[in-house]
Amino acid sequence: MKKILLFMGVIALGSTAMAQSQVGQGNVIIDPYIGIPNWANSILYSQVDLDDATGVTDYKVNGGQVSYGGRVEYMIADDFGVGVDVNYEVSGFNYNQVRSVYDETTMEYVDTKYNYDYKSKKLRAMFRLNYHFVQNERMDAYTGFAGGYKSVNRASVSNDPTYDDSELTGALIPVTFRLAVGARIYFTENIGVNVELGAFGGALLQFGVSIKLPTY
Repeated sequence: MKKILLFMGVIALGSTAMAQSQVGQGNVIIDPYIGIPNWANSILYSQVDLDDATGVTDYKVNGGQVSYGGRVEYMIADDFGVGVDVNYEVSGFNYNQVRSVYDETTMEYVDTKYNYDYKSKKLRAMFRLNYHFVQNERMDAYTGFAGGYKSVNRASVSNDPTYDDSELTGALIPVTFRLAVGARIYFTENIGVNVELGAFGGALLQFGVSIKLPTY
């Protein structure tokens, strides 16, 4: 929250000299973006303690540290817009483990390597409301709220014949929301960059390209 308030303060201080508004009623803005961090991989899976995991090797996370998404906003007034926000991320882990397994044919214990692979794919689709509190010829700053649907597809695969994945389920709560503050900085009349800080419903920091479609 402190980071978000600081971000809002920097935007406000940088907008003291107001000029012609960069966006206004009737504009459509498209923001493709990437997000960091991927919370599950950064907190849950990349910090796994393997000291007590006997025989575990080649541990890695699935999906990397970024997520991907895009926003589309339609300005229904000079300072208010509605739109959609969709983002997607993959998290999980993969590792090998060597275990001593009893062979009923030879009646001996044999070291056997098994692979375990888990992936969780999250898709969020949210309806969004943005209030634009700073607008000048280069900057468009806003605060936003979004809410909608979250889909989670979990899959776990292993060559271990005793492995049981029957407890895997989808999203515990299939809804999501986001509180955010962001800004678009335009280099030309229609092309710029976007950056957003937010809580829930995606990564803490999202950034990418901003495209304002021309009005006719």
